Amino acid sequence: MTPPRIPFAMQRLVFLALVFGVLAFMGVIALLHSSGGPPVVAAPIPELDLVCMGFGAGSTVAALALRGLLHRRADALPPDARGVARFRAHLVPLAILEGGSLLALVTWMVNGHPLPGLVVALVLLSVMIMIIPFRDPEATTGD
Repeated sequence: MTPPRIPFAMQRLVFLALVFGVLAFMGVIALLHSSGGPPVVAAPIPELDLVCMGFGAGSTVAALALRGLLHRRADALPPDARGVARFRAHLVPLAILEGGSLLALVTWMVNGHPLPGLVVALVLLSVMIMIIPFRDPEATTGD
């Protein structure tokens, strides 16, 4: 039994929804900080900055390594089963990067200063945008 084919437009919509979710959360936090409301915690938590940077670096390495592994596995499949495997090869790393971005944004929100939380979130967001396919890989391979 062959897996169902997921249209590429729908795949791209899911990928972009992950990116826009991070952007929306970033906008909400920026709005909260610009409105001059009370801080989320009484004092910043410096350990959270370290966790944010470590988790950001770790999630980037894990996402890119897993993306490569899943792409190699997808390329080894027959053409009729390759589409869903390629979708998974993009979706799983994007979800990992989204988690790292959201943790970084929460760090910014809790500690009240943009370094390193906002910087880590922007780097992970850049990697997310970089690995989103904008052309259908099935249409370009000729399979």
